[in-house]
Amino acid sequence: MHAGVGYSDTPDTYAAGRQVALDALKQGGLGRPCDLVLLFFTAAHEAGVLRDAVASVVGAGVPIVGGAAVGVISNERFGYAGDQIVLAAFWFEGARCDFLAEGGLKESEEATGCRLGRRLAGLPEFSAASSLMLFYDAIDREDGRMRLVMATPLIAGLERGLGFLPNLIGAGLQGDYAASATRQIAEREVVRHHALALSFSGAVTLDNVIMHGCRPGTGYFTVTKSDMQTVLEINGKPALSFITSLLKNALTPDELPFSLILGVNRGKKWSRFDEKSYANRLCLAVDKERDGLVMFEPDMVAGTEFQVMYRSFDLDYIPPRIEKTFADAEAAGRKPVFALYIDCAGRAAGYAGTDLEDALMVQKSVAGRVPLMGIYSGVEIAPVEGRPRGLDWTGVFCLFSVPR
Repeated sequence: MHAGVGYSDTPDTYAAGRQVALDALKQGGLGRPCDLVLLFFTAAHEAGVLRDAVASVVGAGVPIVGGAAVGVISNERFGYAGDQIVLAAFWFEGARCDFLAEGGLKESEEATGCRLGRRLAGLPEFSAASSLMLFYDAIDREDGRMRLVMATPLIAGLERGLGFLPNLIGAGLQGDYAASATRQIAEREVVRHHALALSFSGAVTLDNVIMHGCRPGTGYFTVTKSDMQTVLEINGKPALSFITSLLKNALTPDELPFSLILGVNRGKKWSRFDEKSYANRLCLAVDKERDGLVMFEPDMVAGTEFQVMYRSFDLDYIPPRIEKTFADAEAAGRKPVFALYIDCAGRAAGYAGTDLEDALMVQKSVAGRVPLMGIYSGVEIAPVEGRPRGLDWTGVFCLFSVPR
């Protein structure tokens, strides 16, 4: 397997599309048509025009898969909330990649996942040993309001259709901070409300590591009442009042959205803190009428134990995790060939109001050893204690490798 990456922030969509494709093919350096293109772009670009521009370079027969992103990252550049585009071209040698697209997310995430799972089960080389990448439209604006599409029921449906869950990473896609309607590219079509799956079999291995930089700031509390994604009671008390009292009014209710992070430890309760055992949940809004907290996912049901998390303002935790991922692959006799970084859009310094850009640290850590593609997403998906989960405020680093 070989890969090449191109990056652009040119406002002219057609020119930018050709540029990123030419740059990716040049970096790949094989001098022959690629087998697959992954393409991500901000809402500033028209998806159909961009797809046509890329196809004019890579050829009409090459599958183009991707969609919207708040921003993108390459080995040397990154940006968000502008005209950014990133493209990765792949050449598969001794490996197989199957692509499936399934619509209907706005009607039911779980039903869409189930249909997709059944189709995956029918692929000739798909098994529990396969690795899966899943990108889905995270924004539903069909009725004029903004509704977040949920990863939790989508993954549950996928498991129901498959009968198991493979090694899975992915992202909920959105194209800007305003949560505009998302566009996706599924080979020759521009679509919405789809789940896009890429199944890697054969020689390709995907290793991943979670990096959210949050640590527990409290002991454990228990959700005692919830309604879908709204936590209504904590320890038998109204959730919003409980949290504001716990924080000693350091944050007003209006300041809690996108600031309050609750961490669910999927490992051993009293063991030493391990970042990869935590699935974080970010507060999306407050329900003042019901004194509740509206979270990004609907899995904080009654009985869920959690801790209030605090964010680290030190990015030194990133390089050792990336270095270990490279070292583990090489120790297993595999050659790293491509890196993907899926980063919560809320972690971008310009949005979070900090001077810390984790994209810079990831670029520095990869150090040009492999082509790097990154996207800023609405939701991240990665395994926590062996089970794929939707995540918030998280960076997921994934390294592709092949036998030496």
